[in-house]
Amino acid sequence: MSTRRKPGRSRETGRARPGDAPTVLGDLAAEVAKHLIGLPLDYGSTVEQIAALLAAEPRNRASVCAVTAVIVDDALRDPFRETTANRWRTGIPSWVAPPMVGVTVRRMLSLDVLVPTGRYVRSTDTRGKNGGKLMRVYALNLAAPALLHARAAAHPAA
Repeated sequence: MSTRRKPGRSRETGRARPGDAPTVLGDLAAEVAKHLIGLPLDYGSTVEQIAALLAAEPRNRASVCAVTAVIVDDALRDPFRETTANRWRTGIPSWVAPPMVGVTVRRMLSLDVLVPTGRYVRSTDTRGKNGGKLMRVYALNLAAPALLHARAAAHPAA
């Protein structure tokens, strides 16, 4: 068996390299970028739409209500109406599926009921393997347009 490489072969792998294969890292990056240009860079609205569907599903109503109650209760106990998952995580009932917590928080953010303060704290969630990661501090916004509209609809002017 010869130790010399035959033309058109990749280094010591024995696999043939296609004729138009990129040979330089820059060429490879350019080729990947060409395929990514058509993809949307922001998936925020897609995630919001999925969260809205999950929150609107009647089977999830109890979970959304339970998570909302725990978050609002925790924020109302704070003098600045601020909350973090560190504080309300233990209050969430065990029967609530973890994805429903994220869905509920996302919906509360999209309705401006929860507002990011721009501050972060370290997560204490070791069970979910998020311990030490930065997480947002939220403020409860009781003057959110969605809440005001709901209150006005519930109590029409006489």
